[in-house]
Amino acid sequence: MIYFLDTSALVKRYITAPGSAEVRALFRRSRRIAVARIASAELAAAVARQHREGVVAEATRDAILARLHRDFAQMTVVEVRAAMLARVPALVVRWPLRGYDAVQLAAALTLHATGASTTFWSSDGNLVAAALGEGLRATAIG
Repeated sequence: MIYFLDTSALVKRYITAPGSAEVRALFRRSRRIAVARIASAELAAAVARQHREGVVAEATRDAILARLHRDFAQMTVVEVRAAMLARVPALVVRWPLRGYDAVQLAAALTLHATGASTTFWSSDGNLVAAALGEGLRATAIG
């Protein structure tokens, strides 16, 4: 089983929020975690925003940002490729998804198409519903 985390789920590894305990437990018990390459940019932006909003201290922000490259090296990273992006128009027609959310789902579907048993984790209800509708197992976090 591969667990694909979109950014809304992945950020809970770093920032304490509803669902953090489940995400952190997943990282302790499984080494089969996948993310889309774009999650690194989205995650950095989310952590910076949390600092600007006073949720995390500057030192915490900097420590999280410093470890992202190392952490991503430990996960399966699905690269954004033209063939994967070709799935996006159909996904946004079928489901009420924002652009990068559709890319996240397309990445998980691309991984699943390789034969990998894939469970999609997200905090976004629309994205979880779309993942289920596209035939993935899905878990709503937080």
